[in-house]
Amino acid sequence: MPTTYRILILGASYGSLLGIKLTLAGHTVHLVCLPAEADLINREGAIVRMPVKGRDGLVEINSQRLPGTLAAGGTTAFQPADYDLVALAMQEPQYRVPGVRELCFP
Repeated sequence: MPTTYRILILGASYGSLLGIKLTLAGHTVHLVCLPAEADLINREGAIVRMPVKGRDGLVEINSQRLPGTLAAGGTTAFQPADYDLVALAMQEPQYRVPGVRELCFP
């Protein structure tokens, strides 16, 4: 049985591709994002469309159809200490936003 990890990604826009790839590998991924983004991701899954060599058009990958799990929430939904890995995937100006700053620099 392969080892699975709990991974927290701060930033859904930049973090979705990483989150999808980790979910594809069977890990549990949580994305920290704005409430409207979290509602959409939790309802419909994170969806990534990308080109794949040798295929026409884009391949669509939906997190709800993958072996791992992906969920999203706001800055108060998760505690970084509960995770095996925390990834920062947002633009630098967002670091100072209340809630994000506390997650990055407790």
